[in-house]
Amino acid sequence: MLRNLKIHNKTVIKTIELIQKCSFESSASTIFALSTNIRNSGSAIAVIRVSGDETLNVIDSITNGKANHIRAKPRQACLNDYVDPNTNELIDKGMTLWFPRPKSYTGEDLCEFHIHGSMAVISKMLTVIGNIRGCRSAKEGEFTRRALMNGKLQLIQAEGIRDLINARTENQRRRALSGLSGMLHLKFNQWREQIIKLMAHMEAFIDFGEEEMIGDDVMKELNVNICNLKKEIDQHVANTKLKSDFIKDGLHVAIIGQANVGKICKIYAICYIHANDFFAAEKDVSIISPISGTTRDVVETWMDIDGNCVCIADTAGIKDADHSNVDPIERQGIQKAIQRAKECHLIIMVVDADQVYRHKKLIISDHLKKIIEKKSESELLFLVNKIDLVANSDKRQELASILAKNQMSKPIYVSCINSEGFDDFIQQFKQKIEHNVGTNEDLIAFSNERHVMHLTETSKELAITMKNLDKDLAISSFHIRQASYHIGCLTGDITTEHVLDVLFKDFCIGK
Repeated sequence: MLRNLKIHNKTVIKTIELIQKCSFESSASTIFALSTNIRNSGSAIAVIRVSGDETLNVIDSITNGKANHIRAKPRQACLNDYVDPNTNELIDKGMTLWFPRPKSYTGEDLCEFHIHGSMAVISKMLTVIGNIRGCRSAKEGEFTRRALMNGKLQLIQAEGIRDLINARTENQRRRALSGLSGMLHLKFNQWREQIIKLMAHMEAFIDFGEEEMIGDDVMKELNVNICNLKKEIDQHVANTKLKSDFIKDGLHVAIIGQANVGKICKIYAICYIHANDFFAAEKDVSIISPISGTTRDVVETWMDIDGNCVCIADTAGIKDADHSNVDPIERQGIQKAIQRAKECHLIIMVVDADQVYRHKKLIISDHLKKIIEKKSESELLFLVNKIDLVANSDKRQELASILAKNQMSKPIYVSCINSEGFDDFIQQFKQKIEHNVGTNEDLIAFSNERHVMHLTETSKELAITMKNLDKDLAISSFHIRQASYHIGCLTGDITTEHVLDVLFKDFCIGK
């Protein structure tokens, strides 16, 4: 049965590829695609979308001439038999939704066929529609691209749709919606209008400045306005770089420490609390053993914690490089652990409470000391594990004193045996995440890499503009025009085929 499902799945994919290959050569304006995911086991419902001038003809062809009936009921679900127009063979029974232009997603005539989601039905429907004259398979994101070209969407809203489709966590969803809602477009458009106004003033100064004897105070005001705009753009870029990378790519956490201090237990503690939030890991994350040096590689666990994408890495126990009993493989694992600790956003450092108490000092390698010294308080979380072995209150006071002398900031005492301190650990861990990523209340409008690039270039052009205001107004005028170009690339007033190709290549076919 499973083998048959896999064969059916391959058949559907091959059908789509064949239709695309043949029809991309065609200049037909009507496009179609499956808008729902293909699954090996099939699904209750699949949606095939069609958009373009031949949409009504497609409806008429596969519903046995029922197009006029469906046309009379726009935006209403109509139950129909779907047939192969060449053989009159029944394919399926489903719902047809008709959206006449311009009030459709693409701004064109558009329809959706809601069919049963088996591989056989999907494959047959796609083949039949592909054989209708004037129809071709849609490219990636082509429905949304047509919506953009027909004025149904702004460029930033199209990017928001892409990010929303790819969102894995709650905060990624919120950020995507900030672009989809038009907030970001409004901000960029306001900046563009300010630049155009400044550009107009500068052109006027060039044309009439010498005759009208424009005073220094006017030029100073122009300089102040450019400076204020540049500061506003720079602040947005700084906030975006600081927060949005965490939202999009995740917050990277490294658990580090000496061998056998209980690093992996901390991952299991987080996994236990967020067991339903995994999207790239199993609960059995890594091997636990009393033997020193069990973990040789970096073991990653991806989680959704309070709407944030978090990657937690268990690392090899870090020893000093000259340690006599370190074999070559373990040495490589230590090097990887050190590198991950340097690159991560947050370090959870684990020490052994019993070791610290017995040796009356913090047992930590020189490598760890150097790494910790370069991290800020917001990038560090200190855990003192195996606190159950230091049960006496007097001993714990002495332990706290030893840690204080070693400048171990705000340690959290935990035990993997009796779960002591786990609640405090999880609470402070979440606070560190929130500090780095931000809260829902202070979410900034999401900017992606393309936005940052054009905003950075805009800022550079404004800086050159200010630098030349008192020297050569013509040069300043040229550079403020360049600033207008870059901001126009964000608002959609200036677009190229290359920009659109890059944007829509990451879309799914049916969107």
